[in-house]
Amino acid sequence: MIRAKAYAEAGVDVLNPIQSECMNFKEIYEEYGGKISFHGTIGTQTTMPFGTPEEVKATVKENLDIARTKGGIFVAPTHLLEPEVPWENILAYVEACREYDPKK
Repeated sequence: MIRAKAYAEAGVDVLNPIQSECMNFKEIYEEYGGKISFHGTIGTQTTMPFGTPEEVKATVKENLDIARTKGGIFVAPTHLLEPEVPWENILAYVEACREYDPKK
């Protein structure tokens, strides 16, 4: 949380990455949403390599829902994807982004 505050005060436009394994996106967004934008939120140490496709989709939706009213999120894996990430999870991420409807 301190890092987000320092970035906002320094005039940084985008906080990258939002690493779900050690940062609570909802808490950070509640305080700094609308002041800075955010990149990441999909864990590359947890969700992408070890989650199910359904868990990947649910995480994408949850994070997009958090930012639905003010925007300012580029929902993405927090870092590069390692070889152990199942192809099905990559497809689930892409599908969740394409299918997201902020009105639902």
